[in-house]
Amino acid sequence: MKFFGRSRITIRCAFRGNALAVPSVERVLSDCPEAQLNRLRRRLSRIAASDQRWSLTWDRQAGDDLRPHDRVAVLRLRNIVVELVYAQHCRLAEIFVAQGAVVTAGDRLAAIRKRGEQAREPDGEPQADDTMLKLMARHRDDREQIQKLVVELHQNQRVVAQLRRELALLLGQRGAPDRHGPSTFSSTDQKFRQLKHEFSKHFHPDSRPGDDRERKSRERVFQEFWPIVEKIERS
Repeated sequence: MKFFGRSRITIRCAFRGNALAVPSVERVLSDCPEAQLNRLRRRLSRIAASDQRWSLTWDRQAGDDLRPHDRVAVLRLRNIVVELVYAQHCRLAEIFVAQGAVVTAGDRLAAIRKRGEQAREPDGEPQADDTMLKLMARHRDDREQIQKLVVELHQNQRVVAQLRRELALLLGQRGAPDRHGPSTFSSTDQKFRQLKHEFSKHFHPDSRPGDDRERKSRERVFQEFWPIVEKIERS
């Protein structure tokens, strides 16, 4: 039982401005206490980007007045808990996402207004504030998408470097004189076949489900290295 309390990681994210949204992974990491940061990084690394979908629970209702550091909502992803708090005196004007919904990074959850500020009646024309909010949301989404792609690129670069080292090692073993008889050569062939199988399983575009971005990333790595693998196999 003593491990259950330690297994959960709780992060508080404070918001300002006139919108409440699901924070990006980078924002969650930056707000995580230093003592839990490494554990959080490890746990998030085990969850594919397409599976990072948070369960939403509201603590407050539309129309509620908020004080600084009041908890407005909670996001849960497995044993990771993100508490969304507001940093100023304001009012939770409107909620866009229902209780218990599943949301992803960047999703807009609610509108926030200063106390006493009245919502303007629609007049058939888009309001300047609404247009600016949409532009800001689009900019934030683009920035978060770029950050995700950069993280994926770094991960793929590490995998590619490891594959280069393993392929070079196998190529050297296959080209070296056989000093220990047929069993050594057979063992090397078996390792090469295993490497080829693992490479295909992890990087073939059709090997596992994923979104278009993840599929294209696997496809780039596969197209770059599969000819090298086949060349070594024929040597």
